[in-house]
Amino acid sequence: MFPFNGQNEKKKSFADKAREEREQRERQRIKQKQDEIRSQAAVVIQSAYRKHVNRKKNTNQLRKLWDIDSGFASNDNGQRQPITSSVEILGLTLLFFAFFKPNDPTDKTRFSHLCRMILSTTNSTSTTKQNTQQAIIPFHSLLLSKCYMASTQKLMKKILWQCVVYVTGHSHNNTGVPSSPILYLSGSELILLIYFLDPKNYVIKGKSTPLDQHLSTFRSYIVDQGFYEQIRNGMILRANSILSFKSRSTKIKLAADDEKKLKSTQLWLTACLRCCLFVLNFSDDEEECIEQSTPLSGTFGKFISRVLSIPCLVSCFDDICMGMIRQYHISSRMIHALCGTESSKKILSSMSGNDTVFLLGNLTELMSRIDIISLRKNEIRQKTNLTVHLSNHNPTKDDKRYFVVQPGSIKFQNFIQSVINLLQHCQKFVSTKQSNTHYQYHPIFMWYSGNTDPNIPASHFNKLINQLEFLWQRQLLLGAFDHILNFRLMPHDNVGPSISKSTFMDKKSSLTSSQTTLLAVETQILCKLYVMLSKLLGVQKHDIMMNLTFLPGFVPSLWKFMMCLGPKGRMKIFLTDAVVKEPEREPLIEILGLFCECCDISLLTLDDEELYEMQTTFTIENDLIPMATFFNKFCFALLSHSSPDNYPPAIFESARRVLLQLHSRDTRRSFIGSDNTWLLIKDPKKSLPVSFANFFKKSKDSNNNTLGTSFLERIRVNEPISLRILNLLPHTIPFETRLEIFRGFLQNSVTSNNDVFITVRRNYVLEDGYKHLGGLTAVRTKGAIRVKFINETGVDEAGVDQGGPFKEFITQLIAEAFDPKRDLFSSTSNNSLYPNPHGTSTKLSLYSFLGRMIARAVQEGILCDVQFAEFFLSKLSGRAVFLEDLIGLNNELWKNLMFLKRYDGNVEDLGLYFAIDEEINGRIITKELRPGGSHMMVTNENRIQYLYLMADYRLNKQNKEQTKAFIDGFQSVIPENWLRMFSPPELQRVISGEDVDWEPSDLRKCAVYQDGYFDQHRCIKNLWSILEDFDSKDRRAFLKFVTSCSKPPLGGFRFLQPQFTVRLVSLEHEQSHESRAVLEPVKAFFNIGNSRSASKGRLPTSSTCFNLLKLPAYSSKSIMREKLKYAINSNTGFELS
Repeated sequence: MFPFNGQNEKKKSFADKAREEREQRERQRIKQKQDEIRSQAAVVIQSAYRKHVNRKKNTNQLRKLWDIDSGFASNDNGQRQPITSSVEILGLTLLFFAFFKPNDPTDKTRFSHLCRMILSTTNSTSTTKQNTQQAIIPFHSLLLSKCYMASTQKLMKKILWQCVVYVTGHSHNNTGVPSSPILYLSGSELILLIYFLDPKNYVIKGKSTPLDQHLSTFRSYIVDQGFYEQIRNGMILRANSILSFKSRSTKIKLAADDEKKLKSTQLWLTACLRCCLFVLNFSDDEEECIEQSTPLSGTFGKFISRVLSIPCLVSCFDDICMGMIRQYHISSRMIHALCGTESSKKILSSMSGNDTVFLLGNLTELMSRIDIISLRKNEIRQKTNLTVHLSNHNPTKDDKRYFVVQPGSIKFQNFIQSVINLLQHCQKFVSTKQSNTHYQYHPIFMWYSGNTDPNIPASHFNKLINQLEFLWQRQLLLGAFDHILNFRLMPHDNVGPSISKSTFMDKKSSLTSSQTTLLAVETQILCKLYVMLSKLLGVQKHDIMMNLTFLPGFVPSLWKFMMCLGPKGRMKIFLTDAVVKEPEREPLIEILGLFCECCDISLLTLDDEELYEMQTTFTIENDLIPMATFFNKFCFALLSHSSPDNYPPAIFESARRVLLQLHSRDTRRSFIGSDNTWLLIKDPKKSLPVSFANFFKKSKDSNNNTLGTSFLERIRVNEPISLRILNLLPHTIPFETRLEIFRGFLQNSVTSNNDVFITVRRNYVLEDGYKHLGGLTAVRTKGAIRVKFINETGVDEAGVDQGGPFKEFITQLIAEAFDPKRDLFSSTSNNSLYPNPHGTSTKLSLYSFLGRMIARAVQEGILCDVQFAEFFLSKLSGRAVFLEDLIGLNNELWKNLMFLKRYDGNVEDLGLYFAIDEEINGRIITKELRPGGSHMMVTNENRIQYLYLMADYRLNKQNKEQTKAFIDGFQSVIPENWLRMFSPPELQRVISGEDVDWEPSDLRKCAVYQDGYFDQHRCIKNLWSILEDFDSKDRRAFLKFVTSCSKPPLGGFRFLQPQFTVRLVSLEHEQSHESRAVLEPVKAFFNIGNSRSASKGRLPTSSTCFNLLKLPAYSSKSIMREKLKYAINSNTGFELS
């Protein structure tokens, strides 16, 4: 083997050497190739550099040549004659654009010089050095020459567009620091732009020329290049500057430089607006106004979407700008473009919600400044004249021209429709709740999904609100709803017997039913507008609805108008199946929606004297009773037709608020006379139609009205529609039925696990109860609570809690909590209680605890001897409180407010402001009823708002925290939807029992006896006889003596828990319990061994925790009466067995 080893090594060495040489050759080849590439690149770079240097030299040479030929670099101190030959200027212009760089500062200056040269040709004559005048051919006249037309047109396009860029940008003569460039405000570029866009400069001797076609070409070119986008960017900067100067001028006087800058900026805005109008090519001839809107709808659409959507632009317009707007009828053209469905979609398709709302603000201010209110009055006057004319003559063809909107004029209804279209587009970007798509907070819309410009100052949104406020200004509302405010009924209108006899008929201004239908369409559009405004502008909803509500006569007039709608009138059009199934599809539902919002506020501010005695707003017979009947059926029908899986339509909540107010007024002081109007499910045990949708249908064919289970059965199986009716319209169900359902809910809510054992000192029930139970969760609070008392000596009291000690604990805890010394609750003049508004925040958890304990007592069926204020009970059951509830809180304040409401003089003389002074902890604190209220005086116009805000503060805001804590605690045990089943007076009955006299016979039926007593026992007979003889006061005292509450339970004593028990007591305690159990019945029967108890004067005692009366066997009825009356009237004998 060994001879071969050397050979193998040689072979291996040869192979390695060959591989290394091959790799080296490959590296050399790659290097050579890279060198070639670098060499070629160097050649290319050098060539490009040489070309750049040559070009730069050529460009610089061209600049020098242009500077010399144009006189830009002339040093002859003005001795050189300026160039006025259009042909020479054309050549210089061609040369200029060969080297022109838009961003070069010197080239910008050269361009200004070029503009001045071109403008010099616009003068008809020029003076030479020899003081002789020669004619000058305008630069744009070269367009008429075949030789120069093409080049002139091409260069003029460049010149005009470059003027647009420079005019809307910053000044190239900026001497300031780079960080704060100066805006371009004036110069030859702006003058040239105006001159060559003005169609008058393309007319020769008053006649059109071929130059008009070139002007159209120029306009189209700059529009395609982005004229309106460029103008928008420039106007935004100048508008911000103008608004800033104006805002400062309201506070301090502007400096001279600022005044000059403001004036210059205003002139720039006027000039650019003029250019925009020139580009639109609109005639100022009124006859051609509307016709010219359509052909240029694309260009005009860009003007609307890019220029008129600039934030608060119209606020910057001076009288000259407004004069141009009127001259070219921009307002009418704008409304014509926006009121149409298709045309508005094209314009708004590229606009965000932010731009749209600013466009709406500008449109609104534009209408206010052209005085659309006066235009509306003229329109109404012409309609009135037409109505009178048609009522006196038969219609003819000539009558069609009697009332025609003239071309170029603004039709008010079209303006309203334009606003609606804009609002509808805004709705696409807006949500009331934050979500993944609507996550941006918008100052106007709340949650927003569109693009927002962070550079828009916050003050612009305040200015926007000021613009939009014109839409709910009093004068505009009066004009908009004039036909409603002056609506009268004809005697032959088929609206029902009570309406046809109304005293407000006026034949001269009455309308026929067909005209009423036309008015309904107009009213629907107006109502739709204000409903949309209130939804989109949530912060302004209050002001919008307040202005509408307190428009003189608006709410009652709108109600009377609605009563005429439809072929049958009396609101029946809203009760048809088509409407209640899909109310959103009914156009007239907008009228009902707005009425509900306004009527809700109106009812809040009407006092009983106005509603019942004076009947100034509504009459009881013709208005309130039909209104209550309609809304009761309407809300019930909406619930009946609603899907179990979806919430009722939006109109339901507004209608329900009105309904609940009417029902609350009727509950407090009836105007209907019986419950038949309210009760719709009169017999809850009676079978009802399978579908509630057929509830109101009366069919003779029984097969078409198949019956199903009763209402109670449906509640037991949790049928969704029935539960909704119970929760949202409980007054349609009898009280006894609701109470039965409520008790069933309570029984099912009690938890059997997690018993809580607490020890309570007899003298510190509230403190120990709060200590042990205050921190419990709602679930544990609902469980059994076992109480053990410790007496005054510190010894545990005997007895096992089987429910009695807990009742004793609750009763004593409530007595301590509502003790005036605790200062937790305040009392009204009739001793009704509500949380103390001046309670400190440290007691809020205690309020919550008390709410849970009282709810726990209701859950256990324990009556609480406490009377709450009615307005507080309303809040507890989830209801709104009204102005009338202020009577129960502070009757003196109520009288003062009513004096203010009916004050005949000037309210300002009273010196009232929208603020209130309160003494808190010895300090006087002023609280505003509305922002800026301490500086806003109460006037005759706003006093109703003052009453509303004052009542709202006293009833809702003053004790908001304490009330909320108590209610949260109460509702953590008993849910709000269960409490909503009851009106405030009914809820008081649930808490503290029936406030009526009770009959001993009812108590006797439910009584049980112990230790020898029985129903026919002589002492028991005497007891019931004595109770029969007691007056109301003594009966209440007896009931409080044995149960701790002077009121009987709801539904009678069969619901008293534990049952009322009478036990025979004796002094013979020496006997064992077993022997007493055997002997007591015998002694009781033969009346043995008990006279000693009576003879020693022992009084009856009670254990209120067990509803137990411990009654000695008195020897005579007179002695029993004497002892019993003494015991119940002296609160003697309370003890725990």
